[in-house]
Amino acid sequence: MSSALLACQEAQNAGEHWRVYDPTKLEATEWRVTMLGELDAAIDNGEVWVAFQPKLDLLSGEICGAEALVRWTHPEKGPINPEEFITAAERHDRIEKLTEHVLNRAVQVAASLNKGGRKFDMAVNLSPRLIGHANLKPMVVQTLRRHGLPAERLILEITETAAMSSAESAMQELRDLRGIGLQLSIDDYGTGFSTLDYLKRCPATELKIDRSFVRMLVSSRSDRIMVNSTIELAHSLGEEVVAEGVEDNETLQLLGQMGCDKAQGYLIGRPMPYEALVDYLADHSPAKAA
Repeated sequence: MSSALLACQEAQNAGEHWRVYDPTKLEATEWRVTMLGELDAAIDNGEVWVAFQPKLDLLSGEICGAEALVRWTHPEKGPINPEEFITAAERHDRIEKLTEHVLNRAVQVAASLNKGGRKFDMAVNLSPRLIGHANLKPMVVQTLRRHGLPAERLILEITETAAMSSAESAMQELRDLRGIGLQLSIDDYGTGFSTLDYLKRCPATELKIDRSFVRMLVSSRSDRIMVNSTIELAHSLGEEVVAEGVEDNETLQLLGQMGCDKAQGYLIGRPMPYEALVDYLADHSPAKAA
């Protein structure tokens, strides 16, 4: 009966009339339940760690920052898909601890890199569940103080859809966070339904153009028009633009011609551990570039 019910639920979720029971689905369901029980311990014992993907300043040609991306290497299952455990953490009220862990490590690394005289920004993704949360601002402020990182070197990224759906009280909290000096970025821009009024009200300092538009930049005239108009719009609002998903030189050159500020993607660098980031920055220092 439980097997039939599982197949029935899958059919309903997929909008289908029927499904054949797949025993591997039951294993996946059991893993999702177990995963939540293991996540807290995984954070504490170091299985959950932070990778860093570098960003390129298109004007200066220098590496100007990185995005902190959470990873989980399970001792038995190996790498766990981030979307899988992040979504589970959001649904079951575990996202605050996960975010605090990533934020702490990201700010620690950024503080270490900035002490060497380099101006290096660090971006951290912010879950929609935490926008408007009472602990958010104190957590950010305390983390910055703990590691001595200037607020302007931290970028909090919120998805376009999450930012648009935020209540006015949550929007006010974003303004408060902006008020302490940190930067705010609208991630996955172009996948939601932003209005000009919304862009005017949102205290963002940066727009990140979604990779789905950047990927087709060379081959699609309509995508080129959309990306170019987005860059012009953002600049008119006093915001910078980051292009995600840059994977070839032709795309990078086009973005530079359009006046895009920064680029991120496999062409620039893949997500990497801290030690690899340090070596990467040494190889891409201004002195070596010269």
